[in-house]
Amino acid sequence: EGDASRRSLRGSAGALRCSEGKGTGGGGGARWTRRRSFASKGIMEVASKSGGFTPIFSGGKDRQKGSSASKLTRGAAVLSLYSQAPDHEAALEELESFALDRLKVLRGIERARLSNKNEQELRQRVKELTDKHLNGLTKEDAVRKDQISHFVLRLAYCQSEDLRRWFVDQESELLRCRFQVLLTAEQQAFLSRNGMAIQTLDEREFASLRDKLVASIQCYNSGVDANRIRKATPQEGAKTFFKVPFEKVTELVRSRRVFLHRGQAYVPYNQVAPLVVGQFKQQLQKGLLVTAKSWVHIAEHEESSRLAPIVQSLSRQYLGPDYSETGAGGKGAGGSVATISDLPALAKNHFPLCMRQAYNELKDNHHLKHFGRMQFGLFLKGIGLPLEEALVFWKQAFSRKIPGDKFEKQYAYNIRHNYGKEGKRADYTPYTCMKVIGSGGGSGEGSGGGPYKTFSE
Repeated sequence: EGDASRRSLRGSAGALRCSEGKGTGGGGGARWTRRRSFASKGIMEVASKSGGFTPIFSGGKDRQKGSSASKLTRGAAVLSLYSQAPDHEAALEELESFALDRLKVLRGIERARLSNKNEQELRQRVKELTDKHLNGLTKEDAVRKDQISHFVLRLAYCQSEDLRRWFVDQESELLRCRFQVLLTAEQQAFLSRNGMAIQTLDEREFASLRDKLVASIQCYNSGVDANRIRKATPQEGAKTFFKVPFEKVTELVRSRRVFLHRGQAYVPYNQVAPLVVGQFKQQLQKGLLVTAKSWVHIAEHEESSRLAPIVQSLSRQYLGPDYSETGAGGKGAGGSVATISDLPALAKNHFPLCMRQAYNELKDNHHLKHFGRMQFGLFLKGIGLPLEEALVFWKQAFSRKIPGDKFEKQYAYNIRHNYGKEGKRADYTPYTCMKVIGSGGGSGEGSGGGPYKTFSE
């Protein structure tokens, strides 16, 4: 399509509007000018072709539209519940680039959480990731990139329950960290803009519940000074808490961080983040389900040759070090090459559990099923094991059950194929965690897959 090809991300209640039409001339580049309009009816229904609209995203009413981003700090301007798709134009190349950058942030958040970083370390890591991958020259550029990248990834991660769960978890953590670093006044303004006004306590109510509120604070280290609340005037104390229906803060109820009274949860103001995250999760989960139903038709009939391939590839992207290109001395881009002699120590000390399990099964049984071989073989390629070493490794591993000539006929070709030396010579990358979990080769030894899922089955 050329540089003139554009996508307009536009829509009411989260619809993605594609603009298309005749080219405007010049070098065969096409700029689509005939537009399909989209409408919102709460949860939108797919219209007939003659109706003129096809919904993709669905969400609540956009309550931020009236606010001026120019009056907000960068952090406050970027923070969003993504209730409505952005009204921006973007080239296809931008859509993919923005989405990949956001994916790097979400994968980085996942790794930080798995490494058991404390709260302060996690917030710092999120700041580093967003500054590196989701920033812009101006505040408006940062907001534009953040909005577009979120909605493109919605398309990629709406297509299975596992993908939806992963996306909701990481996006929720990103929102939580962003919200918690805002000033109190900025948090209150955000709640107001998004129709999440909280009910404050009056002085008489606080005075009557003071002892119980203090007791609830002492039971859980909420960060609020119990002695200060005990000595506070009714006017001061009333500003320290707010109340919401308990079902709005189930996470806080589950961890016993709030006082419950007549169906209301009395929440210290520094615990407002779970309220925001809870509503965001609920909204995003519903939106992804609607997106999944609508995207099937769009991908098959309207965007099969342009947007669909980009979207389909995003959830399978490998974002680790690139070992596919070799440099001086035969070293991969990651800086080192693994050898067969390195594998026992690497497996014991550094392999993720799924790969350590595959390595141990191969060592004990001298065989892996097809998916297990693909999963483990591409992982070995990813950590820098050269093709020549891989052929020797697999031949030795299979030697007790498979003669050398049979190995050359039945297995060597597939190994060379994984390294891009046979067939269409594609450069295959290691499977992502979601690929491993969602596409395991079934039950039984050597089948591959995610151990936490397959072992429980």
